Amino acid sequence: MRLAALWLSLAWSVTTTVAAEPERGRLEEILARAGERVERYFARAQNLVCLELVRLLPLNSSWGSDGVGRTIESELRLSWKPDEDGAPTTEAQTLRQLLRVNGHQPRAKDSKNCTEPEQQTVEPQPLSLLLDKQRADYQFRLAGQGRIDGRQSLLVDYKLITPVSVESHLIEGRDDCVSFDVQGGREGRLWIDADSFDVLRLDERLSGMVEIPLPKPATRGGHLPRSWTLERMDTSIRFKPVAFSNPDETLVLPVSLSSMRVTRGSGTPRLRTMTEYKKYQRFITGGRIVGQ
Repeated sequence: MRLAALWLSLAWSVTTTVAAEPERGRLEEILARAGERVERYFARAQNLVCLELVRLLPLNSSWGSDGVGRTIESELRLSWKPDEDGAPTTEAQTLRQLLRVNGHQPRAKDSKNCTEPEQQTVEPQPLSLLLDKQRADYQFRLAGQGRIDGRQSLLVDYKLITPVSVESHLIEGRDDCVSFDVQGGREGRLWIDADSFDVLRLDERLSGMVEIPLPKPATRGGHLPRSWTLERMDTSIRFKPVAFSNPDETLVLPVSLSSMRVTRGSGTPRLRTMTEYKKYQRFITGGRIVGQ
């Protein structure tokens, strides 16, 4: 989870030691079938591009708007490399190409602004956690059933068991912009379609507060503390069917993301991010592009 100034709480028992045998078997079946749908999505999504529209809004201590927000438009596509057996050797990555900042063409100074989309050209794909080779890094448990967008859903809670680690550095050419990468310390819930096993929603949060040590050059002179505290990072991603024609095909793709970040001590302590993914286009044989 990489964050520029950032990207993407329960305590539960280990499923494999306490769950009843039928429940364990059902959970393993759900994860396996959902993982197959994610692999299909990654394989097909490499032929897709979409427009990412990000709205960043700083908030004050009363959770109201604090200053001018920022709008960033980018083109996204997926990168994923399967091994010889067709299984992925690494998790999928989202590739970003910046198009517009606040409605105008990117300028030299725009690429140096301290916001995530402008600093991150590559970021991990959240659904990678369901791939067979990634699931060992998580604890999963069944959390019941629910409905979302009129679809019956299976709820699966997860927790990343990788120990928390943090790296931070100054953005090149800036002495007031700190980028940091947090590994581990995340948990969340998956909403999985009970019929198709496609993921319809992913909610993720921090398992606990995380201390962010600042790079030494940033703290010289005593203007900044030695560390920040990442108190909250809540993210919710929604997925919906998107239809393509010639040939006809429907894929369940991300359509929106919302997040709330609270970082004690930083220049932007509270930040709300609202993201839309739209104008999906598909590349097919011969280089033709087919829209929604």
